[in-house]
This record gives sequence, C-alpha cells and structure tokens, in this order.
Amino acid sequence: MDFNTWKTLPPVEEMATRIGFGAELSRSLNWDDYTSRFIQANDDGGKIVKAAQDLWGYLSTGERPVLAAMLHAADFSSFADRWSDGEVWRDLDRTYGKHAAAVAFAILRQ
Repeated sequence: MDFNTWKTLPPVEEMATRIGFGAELSRSLNWDDYTSRFIQANDDGGKIVKAAQDLWGYLSTGERPVLAAMLHAADFSSFADRWSDGEVWRDLDRTYGKHAAAVAFAILRQ
C-alpha cells in the first residue's frame, strides 16, 4: 500500500473530514506533505488538534486507533497518548479490516 491508497481508505477520509482536514488530506501528495499540511492546518490556535480532542470521546474502539495513527503520522501522537491516559494502542486488538490497515500504514508511513 502506498500513501495515495492510504489517504483514500474510507476510515481515513471519514476521520479527516470529521476533524476538518478532509480537503487538505485529499491534496496531500505523500507522508511529508501530509505532515506539513496537518501542521499548517492546525495553525497557531491548534484547530485540528482541538477538533480531534473534541471528537475523541465519541469514537468507537476501532476509530480511536485510526485517529491516533493519523496524529502519529503528523507528529502529534502525544495528544492521543494524553487523551487515552497512555493506553491509546490497547484498542488495536479490536481494530479490523480497513481500520487496521489505516492504522498500520500510518504508523509505518509507507
């Protein structure tokens, strides 16, 4: 799987849209561009991270790892760790299919 396949996985597209990053995700060309766009979209006020934090408590056990991995790929994984009391990855054993693929490739940035 390459970056373009990852960014079009339904769990990734849906999560990006939910945090207000959908348009920027679709314009991202590769992992480095994704990270740069995420940082820029987050801006000085932390807009994207705030949206992710507001959404965190409403996500299913399969969705949280997707958001955490997206944050990780953008160099913001510390937020997911904080919001889950350091146990964000425990939900991986309940993450399957395209959700699991989205997580794996974001962590590997392949």
